[in-house]
Amino acid sequence: MERSTRRILAGAGVGLPLVALGARLWSSQGSTPRIRDARGRPVSEGIASLEQVRLGGVDQWLLLRGRSLHNPLLLFLSGGPGGSEMPWVRHFNAPLEDHFLVVQWDQRGAAKSYAARKDTDGLTVERFVSDASELLELLTTRFSQQKVFVVGHSWGSILGVLLAQRRPERIHAYIGTGQKVNFLESDTLSHLRAYELAMRYGDHRALAKLARIGPPPYTGPDMAQRYLTLISLASRHAGRRGLLPELLSSVLTAPEYSLRDKVHFFMGMREAFPHVYPQLAGLDLEAQVPRLEVPVWFLLGREDYVTPSELAVRYFDKLEAPRKTLLWFEHSGHSPPFEEPGRFNAILNEQVRATAEVRTEALLH
Repeated sequence: MERSTRRILAGAGVGLPLVALGARLWSSQGSTPRIRDARGRPVSEGIASLEQVRLGGVDQWLLLRGRSLHNPLLLFLSGGPGGSEMPWVRHFNAPLEDHFLVVQWDQRGAAKSYAARKDTDGLTVERFVSDASELLELLTTRFSQQKVFVVGHSWGSILGVLLAQRRPERIHAYIGTGQKVNFLESDTLSHLRAYELAMRYGDHRALAKLARIGPPPYTGPDMAQRYLTLISLASRHAGRRGLLPELLSSVLTAPEYSLRDKVHFFMGMREAFPHVYPQLAGLDLEAQVPRLEVPVWFLLGREDYVTPSELAVRYFDKLEAPRKTLLWFEHSGHSPPFEEPGRFNAILNEQVRATAEVRTEALLH
């Protein structure tokens, strides 16, 4: 493996584990295991497919998995921009595949879609939302379904709200977790919460780092590094402890990712973020999206200090929607799908999925 690649891996803190996987995987595109029944036999009516599609004029990657092609579509919008959660959803949220046709999308600049970052003119909020809108059409046409469930996490929650505003006729319900609302207010409050946590736990290293990066908004060539540091510090003493090794392991062992994809997994956000972050300074969903024409679920971590939940609650209270549900995850920080996956999966499988049935019955009568 080239020295430059080794330096990238080491800088991401994953050099030795990734190198141990072997450079022979460098050119592989990856693959995903087949859906199997309780006896280990392939499920004939299921789907397990890793595919490249054209969205917004550039190639991007999808992972589609489900026990039945007739199950409702569920599109998961990952955090980022330039981030992917494909390995994490596969690892923590596989039970969703029993009740949904789960679609994971590596957006522009993220992991398998890393090459799309070269189209820097396309790294805009509008373009990401437009890509997502195209994807809705692709999915509903291909699988002969009218609507899709949309889950948005963190950055994906911005896309999810904007997508639900633009394409309500294609969405059963929107599920926001780690919900962003007002970008600048959220980051400013996150910095304050990180400081309060560091003081509470006597974390002098965290206090020194907070002083070094300063309060948001961040500018300059190191803006991505400073923002990622803030995220790390805001979640350092919150939510499920000891989650990082499991998150890292799921990336390193993901069969869907080649070694190249795994390197790009850690590089994507650093490269896409500086293009998109300045565009978010004026984002305020509370003012810009006061109403959605679809049912809305907010699944919030009680200890989310990355996107402080108090802002999401304020937005939820003011938001107009046909139906609204807010549920707390008491032992979660920024990522309930991965910190309390059992409860998250059960809510989607047993409660959210029924939203489509209820709305269909209402329309019929």
